[in-house]
Amino acid sequence: MGLSGYLLAYLGGLLAAPWLPPSPWFAPGALACALFFFALRSRPVAALPAAAFFCLLGVSLYHLHLTPPADPAHVRNFAGEERVLLDATILSIADRPSGRRVLDLAAHGVGKDGREAAVHGTVRLYLDEGPLQAESGDRVRLLTRLRTPRAFGTPGEFDFPRHLAYSGVFATAHARHGLDLAVIPRPQGGRASFENARRTIASYIEAAVGPGYAPLVQALVIGEKSGISSEQRELLARGGVSHLFAISGLHLGMVAALLYAVASFFYRRSETLLILAPPRRLLPVLLLPLLVAYLALTGNALPTRRALLMAGAVALLLLFARRTQPVRLFATVALLILVAEPLALYQPAFQLSFAGLLGILLLVPRWSTRLALLPRPLRWPAMLFASTTAATLATTPLVLFNFHMLAPAGLITNLWAIPAVGFLAVPLGLAGALLLPWFPWGAGMLFRACSQVLQYVLAGVQALIELPLLQGWIWYLPPGQLLAIGLVSGVLLLPAGPGALRRTRIALLAAAALLAAFPLPPAADLQVTALSVGQGDSILVSRNGESHYLVDGGGLYSEFFDVGQRLVAPALGRLGVRSLDAVILTHDHPDHRKGLLHVLEHFPVARFLAPVAPGELDRSLQEVLARRQIPAARLAPGWTLIEQEPDRSLAAFVPARGSVNDRSIVLHGTLGRDGFLLTGDLEAPGVAELLASPPQGPVTLLKLPHHGSRRSTPELLLDRFRPHRAFVSAGAGNPYQLPHPEVLSQVAERGVPLCRTDREGTLRFRSQGEGWRVTHWERGLFR
Repeated sequence: MGLSGYLLAYLGGLLAAPWLPPSPWFAPGALACALFFFALRSRPVAALPAAAFFCLLGVSLYHLHLTPPADPAHVRNFAGEERVLLDATILSIADRPSGRRVLDLAAHGVGKDGREAAVHGTVRLYLDEGPLQAESGDRVRLLTRLRTPRAFGTPGEFDFPRHLAYSGVFATAHARHGLDLAVIPRPQGGRASFENARRTIASYIEAAVGPGYAPLVQALVIGEKSGISSEQRELLARGGVSHLFAISGLHLGMVAALLYAVASFFYRRSETLLILAPPRRLLPVLLLPLLVAYLALTGNALPTRRALLMAGAVALLLLFARRTQPVRLFATVALLILVAEPLALYQPAFQLSFAGLLGILLLVPRWSTRLALLPRPLRWPAMLFASTTAATLATTPLVLFNFHMLAPAGLITNLWAIPAVGFLAVPLGLAGALLLPWFPWGAGMLFRACSQVLQYVLAGVQALIELPLLQGWIWYLPPGQLLAIGLVSGVLLLPAGPGALRRTRIALLAAAALLAAFPLPPAADLQVTALSVGQGDSILVSRNGESHYLVDGGGLYSEFFDVGQRLVAPALGRLGVRSLDAVILTHDHPDHRKGLLHVLEHFPVARFLAPVAPGELDRSLQEVLARRQIPAARLAPGWTLIEQEPDRSLAAFVPARGSVNDRSIVLHGTLGRDGFLLTGDLEAPGVAELLASPPQGPVTLLKLPHHGSRRSTPELLLDRFRPHRAFVSAGAGNPYQLPHPEVLSQVAERGVPLCRTDREGTLRFRSQGEGWRVTHWERGLFR
């Protein structure tokens, strides 16, 4: 087994690890396989224990890096509901739109109840607003609550705790204003850091360019992308040029080429150096420290780190006059990074960087012989188009998986965007950064010139994506279709060949066609899926796996987290929902409405139902319904039959009067002996009206109204319907302390099993008419 085989076995272990619970046997198993390998190393069968070793090593290292430190002095152990006094040093500061900031802090001490304990570990602090009179390296103290990162537990969501664990962060905190941080000045003459240099450059760029394009210039010069607005991000994504604004191998390669050209000019004028070694052998190694400094200045991004490692390897090969295959070098660097940082595999930057490079390494050499036949003026554009096409083919499945975006315009936009950004904008920005300490006025001119180039680039991108078939699409695809696209991409990357290789290509294409054309057969049952969306409601009702009704869409009280985009839509795609028979808004409150906006925008919806007339809905809903031409209707007070078959029915009830909560739509569905009742945010008057006109049919599954509020008198519903199960949708640690302890006691006293999204994540209830089977989302499956 060669290096590529070891890499594939290791990747298999890393990919399988999230589906497996942590176990103390993984590491001993890997050691046993290593011993078997050494015992059998001279035999062909030795490849099996070698593959098993790398596979188990991947599983073991994944869980090792994902598991929080067991040290009792780690700051994570002080997470809880009580405020503590945190003493820490600022490691880094990242700006966000709307004046927000994210700080990484190295914790030193935690004060509680008049005592202070020495701690260690990194805390990620989210700062809402206000000036921050501190910089990296300063020591700060603040009163805050420490939190343990947790996922919502929703299918298809971005695994934020794993993302933080990759950075070594196992505790988070929040502060409302920059003035909440007490800054302890550093000693006089404290050394400056690359982080502070980045902050200085960022501040000057913002002052010189202005807030509109300053974040884009900052992204090119120092790798700070956090200030790019959501509108700009969408434009870059639809235009297929987002990669140009992430410091990567392209940028490092251009910097290396510029440094080499300048250094070579002086090197060739020294007879002593030319006698010692030709510049091609010695200069690349001598320039590595400057590239390391560039890596530090631009934020040490994964793609840049990958490019630097490959550049270092190439420099050493040139120094010692050695050769190796590019794919072998690629596999070596990938394996080194993933052994040191196993969680890097789950970073989109790592995936796209390595996949794009692999596509170029495998496909462009095959096409180069034909490209060489073109007239000389056309060769460079054709090679650029070929490289873009190769990278696109390799990264499309990953882009769809991570960002749900397909951007065909990138094949065209990169033809001018790469030269404009690479050979104009980046040099102008870097020259401005170098000139800043000595000639700030000239640096400002260069930064403005850089922004002017970017304006022309984005104007061209905007014009192109307005053309038919080039605007880009957002697709929330089910796993089977994503796998089919991945198989097709893999077939295109495989070399053409006879015999077994050809049969492999045919088999993969056949499997992809089957996955795309024949998805898994729908289950002949009734499903109620309570999505975990924080403090809010979003419930998917599915009948026979074919008709789907989305009841509410959640919506945290935050302008910076789109529940529909981040949770509900990815969950629908992961669950195989391609269209919705109806979207039902129980009542027009933000924690039920806001998440629906993105869903209505990007999913086919047959109709929209609400308890009020369409003209009385929130304006944001009216706009998206009109733009998407979705029929909207008001459900009249009383019961309305939505569907009815011999053994099943679906009906909605609207109370005639009361508050907005009390006029929530109630949904009742039945199958055989089972029935569910979804009660929205009804309070006591609404519950009384419902009980005066109860549903016709059984209620064996009850959603507690208003997230388990005691003002909803849920005990009346429990006593009247005597459900076999109940559930409540609530956010973990919500400030309303819901579900209320009294309600929990009432449910327990009646012996009704209660499921909670705040503790168990997304819940799925399935019935074939003879009782409910409940599972919850855990490690990538309903278990």
